[in-house]
Amino acid sequence: MEIKPFSEINKHFLEKLTSPKSYTTSKYSFLKIFQHALSYSLIGDKNKLIKNYIHLPLALQKALYTIKSIVRKPNTTNTKFKDVVFIDPGRLFKVAEHNYKSVYFDKFKECFGEENVTTILKSKNKHLKADYCLQDFNRNLPKLDETEMSMLSEIKAVSSTSRKSGQFTDSEVEYINSALHIFFEDFRFYYQLFKNNKPKAVFFICHYHNEGLIAALQSSDIKCIEMQHGLIAANDLYYVYNDIFKDSVKHAFFPDKIMVYGIYWRKVLLEGCEFKDSQIVVAGDYLARHQQSDQKKFNKENILLICAQKMLFKEYVEYAKKLAPVLMQHPTWKAIIKLHPLENAKHEYATLTSLGYEIVDLEYTLDELLQRSKIQISIYSTTFYDAIGFEVMNFSLQNYGTSSDYAADMIKEGVAEPLTIADDPIAIYLEKQSHGFNYMDRSMIYGTFDDRLALSSI
Repeated sequence: MEIKPFSEINKHFLEKLTSPKSYTTSKYSFLKIFQHALSYSLIGDKNKLIKNYIHLPLALQKALYTIKSIVRKPNTTNTKFKDVVFIDPGRLFKVAEHNYKSVYFDKFKECFGEENVTTILKSKNKHLKADYCLQDFNRNLPKLDETEMSMLSEIKAVSSTSRKSGQFTDSEVEYINSALHIFFEDFRFYYQLFKNNKPKAVFFICHYHNEGLIAALQSSDIKCIEMQHGLIAANDLYYVYNDIFKDSVKHAFFPDKIMVYGIYWRKVLLEGCEFKDSQIVVAGDYLARHQQSDQKKFNKENILLICAQKMLFKEYVEYAKKLAPVLMQHPTWKAIIKLHPLENAKHEYATLTSLGYEIVDLEYTLDELLQRSKIQISIYSTTFYDAIGFEVMNFSLQNYGTSSDYAADMIKEGVAEPLTIADDPIAIYLEKQSHGFNYMDRSMIYGTFDDRLALSSI
């Protein structure tokens, strides 16, 4: 599987998706589903090619779903949703021993009141309390109703149009049909889940790869609201859309509203055409975290903090090994590597302790480390934005595959300083400090949490 920078993938989208007719119907725009397919095709991800029946006549597809509903016992899970539903990815924040909070949703739960909220975890997590887990819901569904048949008809139409358009290769058509099938299966699942038990609103993380959920909610007149999950950049594949997609995004399964941390993120989003200003709610810093200390009370140490990202252990371990000789030239400095909370290859970092690195997992929170550190090094992580207000100088490693475009955006915005593998970050830090370094204002990135705005979102 080939890794490509987002700028190259976005350029590919512009070339392939210039004609909306190839991915739209009279009711819907399947823009994002086609983006999924084309990006997988471009990088050669064979795991995204799945068996499907999109190419078959509509009547035959309907018959197959009917047979499945007869052979397999339909979902009989008793569900009772309250006014507000949170679909929580399960990312947690450790408050104390045996005490955890949901990173994204705990403050919102307090706003709406526990008695008005239903929480659904996307995957089981023993540390977080929830009413349901998506994994526990039976995906054996009844035969198609009129709404589902209508959606399947639209999918069949756009599949046929894309194949006949001549815009896509045979391989790309296979990926498109696979992506359309995944979309429809998700749409069916969520539509049946909420069909007879409708909340007022559903909050979730990431609108991309949640198109089936959004389509199901909107077809049932349930408000769907996205919560900002991390950084948003101009080079994103699913944010800040070029104006040529202005008409396409109107019916392309975007949420009704998006909640963001601060006015900076609203500014970034408004550079694209997918969200109107009225759809963007600056809710403030709703993330669960330790309260930030007064800047004057920071007890700064000579700490160089490397914040690793999940699934990039090869890049970070390689960099740490090359940085080790440089650190030896600064004996009064200490280097700490903070692992991503969802890192699955934590053992890969163990060898770095012999080079003098301290490896930190969940025993320290990011904010605790930022209060002590003077330098942070990463590639394109949201930790750069978390560092703002802590008097930490951010350095972004350049030229790392798909990450390079994010890194370029942060350099352009003044969020981080550029750094190459050959550079001495401590020497650069000392030089910049000697000339007076201006740190960004945190309130632009993370505003004060406003529970009134949270409540008004529905």
